[in-house]
Amino acid sequence: MEGTQYIAMTGMMASANILDVTANNLANASSTAFKAERAAYRAVPFFYQGLPNRVDTVAQKNGVDWQEGPIEQTGRALDVAVNGPGFFVVQDAGGTKAYSRDGNLDINAHGMLVNAQGQAVLGAGGVPIFVPPNANVRIASDGTVSVVPDTPNSQAANVGQILVVNPNPSNLQIAGAGEFVPITGAVSMKNAIPANLIPGALEGSNVNPVSCMVHMISDARLFQWETQAEQSIAANQKDAETIPTNL
Repeated sequence: MEGTQYIAMTGMMASANILDVTANNLANASSTAFKAERAAYRAVPFFYQGLPNRVDTVAQKNGVDWQEGPIEQTGRALDVAVNGPGFFVVQDAGGTKAYSRDGNLDINAHGMLVNAQGQAVLGAGGVPIFVPPNANVRIASDGTVSVVPDTPNSQAANVGQILVVNPNPSNLQIAGAGEFVPITGAVSMKNAIPANLIPGALEGSNVNPVSCMVHMISDARLFQWETQAEQSIAANQKDAETIPTNL
C-alpha cells in the first residue's frame, strides 16, 4: 500500500476506535460507578532505506478517568457507595477476582452477598460473606454486615465486613464494565483500608452526557474526514496509473 494511503488508513482506523470508545462512554452515562474511558494513540515512523517514509498510528492502552461519580441516594438497604478512594474486591464463580466500585448488592439463592453481575463481594480475609435466610440485612458505613432474623425478640448479629482496598489506579486496566485488574499480576488484597461507605446510596457514572455528545460529534467528523482523505488518495492513485509513462 502506498505511503499516503497507508497513513490515511491508519488514521481512519484510529478515529473509528475513538468513536467507539466515546459511544461506549455515552451508553454507560447512567451505569453505576462507571468510569469514562479515554482512547490513546501515538505516531510511530516507519523507515525505508534509512529514511522515514510513512507514519503508523499505534493504539496504546486506553486511559481511565478516575474522577468519582456523583453519590445518588436510593434508600435501599443493600446499596452502598464508596466514599472517597477504594474498591470492593469481587470474585466470580471461577475464582477470578477484580476491583469494582459498584455497590448495587444483593443476596443470591445461596445466601451469598453478591454484586449486580452475580460476583461475590469479598469480606475481610478475602472470603465471601453469607447471610442466613429470612433475615434483614444492614450494611454500616465501616462495611460491617449485620443481620436480624425475622423472628420475635431476635438480636442483630455481625456476619462479616466488606473488604475495601486501595490499589494505585495508574497500575490498573479495564477488565469489564466498571471492573479493573492490575496491568501485571493477580488482584491483591494487601492494600486494605478502613471502609468508608455510604449506606443506602450508589455512586453514579462520571460520564458527562452533554460533553460526551459534543465529543461524539467531533469524533464522527474526524472519522468522516479521514475516510474522505483515504478515498481521495485512492482516486488520485488510480488516475495516476492511467498517465502514459512515455510522455
